[in-house]
Amino acid sequence: MTMSPIRITLALILALLASTAAGFAGPGKSGPMILFSAQTLDFRGDLARDLTLWHFEKAFFIPRLGKSLALSVGFGGKSEGGSWDVSYLRSSHTVSIAGAPRTASFQAIELNGRSFVLKKSFLHPYFLGGICLPFIHVNEGSAFRGGRADATYFGIGLNAGTGILVEIGPSIVLNAGAVYRWIGFLYAFGEGKGRDINNLRIGFEGPEWGRLLRTDSLTLTIGLGFVL
Repeated sequence: MTMSPIRITLALILALLASTAAGFAGPGKSGPMILFSAQTLDFRGDLARDLTLWHFEKAFFIPRLGKSLALSVGFGGKSEGGSWDVSYLRSSHTVSIAGAPRTASFQAIELNGRSFVLKKSFLHPYFLGGICLPFIHVNEGSAFRGGRADATYFGIGLNAGTGILVEIGPSIVLNAGAVYRWIGFLYAFGEGKGRDINNLRIGFEGPEWGRLLRTDSLTLTIGLGFVL
């Protein structure tokens, strides 16, 4: 049976990492670090259903965001006691707006810190804490007097998690962990002025929504970091 080029490439990368790790007992060096990650996203709460909120004649469509894979890149630093990074995260989604397929993206800028439990080993179990500034962009996600415009929702969130960082070489680390995110969206932007989500209404003349747009997600992540 022949192997595809992708499988051959992955096998060579794994063999290279294994041979590198075999001769390294850590801990590795400290310094600035670039981190590349892949993360699974599964939103709950208000993003697990389709919603329409109104400001007089303007409608904001908040679609259900299904499970997806997000990619992130970050820059930070690593020391003997822990690591930190500022990262940019993005996932793409196909959603339904009034029965029509549209595209949406979840994006976030995050600041995370990790505190190592074992400092002298090449294995670093850690606890993570952080904040995130998320936003959702929805293609044709708002409507006003028969016209359509894109919609963007901005918020703030908190991160907490745990994982393990493995030093597979003096300047290469493998990161695997689980992160819980709680997010509240504050403002909705369509065509024209942004609106406080608390003040939007359920239905054209319905009661006020009266709270943040809330969601949470348990994220599994795996990535590679390079200490410069």
